[in-house]
Amino acid sequence: MNELYLLAQLAEAVRAALPLEPTAIAAVSPQTTEAEGAGGVSTQPTAIATEAHAQPAFSPRQAASNVLLPLQKLPVVLSSLPQPEPVPMGTMPQMSPISTGLVDNLAYFAGPRPSSGSQLYHQRRAALQAGQLYTRLAPDSFQAQWINAQAQPTYEQWQQLLAQEAKAVGQGQGQNQLTVMLGDSLSLWLPPEWLPRHQFWLNQGISGDTTAGILNRLSALDNTRPTTIHLMAGINDLRHGASNQTVLTNLSAIVQQLQQRHPQAEIVIYSILPTRLPQLPSDRIADLNQQIQSMTAQTGVNFLNLQPHFADNQGGLRPDLTTDGLHLNLSGYRLWHHAIAQI
Repeated sequence: MNELYLLAQLAEAVRAALPLEPTAIAAVSPQTTEAEGAGGVSTQPTAIATEAHAQPAFSPRQAASNVLLPLQKLPVVLSSLPQPEPVPMGTMPQMSPISTGLVDNLAYFAGPRPSSGSQLYHQRRAALQAGQLYTRLAPDSFQAQWINAQAQPTYEQWQQLLAQEAKAVGQGQGQNQLTVMLGDSLSLWLPPEWLPRHQFWLNQGISGDTTAGILNRLSALDNTRPTTIHLMAGINDLRHGASNQTVLTNLSAIVQQLQQRHPQAEIVIYSILPTRLPQLPSDRIADLNQQIQSMTAQTGVNFLNLQPHFADNQGGLRPDLTTDGLHLNLSGYRLWHHAIAQI
């Protein structure tokens, strides 16, 4: 058992976040798509009826403010973490046939949890202020700080928060393994209680993000020492009208920078998931995934093709795995977790 300073005291005060007017979201966050958080729309996976629970009542003095307040300087927190087991580096295995029992038996926290981008942002801010890591929390942690949150954070505020999380993890990682998730809302809403506990996880997904946006924020990871970096991105590029070549060029640039900045890390690039949106034909996504796979072979990184497991007979996203034809429900995240568990 190691004693680990999870979050060492930062060298400088955390830069304050600006107050936010909810009506200004569309203007300041052009990368947020209608389906991924604009106007306060929740992209959190919907629980099945048997998992629904009423949220507890809070008194007015317990309720969180709807104004985004400045982050305070992070405290020193002493935390313990079991010595992680070494993970051998090697060729990415092919995803084995799906075991229904393995996927369905994942326990999903049935209590109250953030169900909107605003609530999730406030929860993660509260965790950071308390010197704790969001991916190691119970999903209902810091309820008083997020239960009534409504003001939608901008893309820039999410970017700032994630950079602060990365900085804190970089200072408190010690010799423990670290896995980073890069992506958009699909990564953002991955249930943290399903992540393996023998290592740290840093979720760097931002709702609505594109490959260009991810490329521009890779420097936030400079002080971390990841063992593995996962990346799924590109669907928002296509929704914004980007060409396949633009997505491929940006993904290649991301891989090149990650290899230069983190030569010790194993990099895993996921295929772009199919959708049920008519403006995004399944054959186009399948063709782009083939190009991505060729790029990963040339650059020496791993490619994990999820397409066969998420696509129906017509090549679109299976209706039992999605909330809206684009985002994943709990069954979809269980299936994705099955892929992650094999890495």
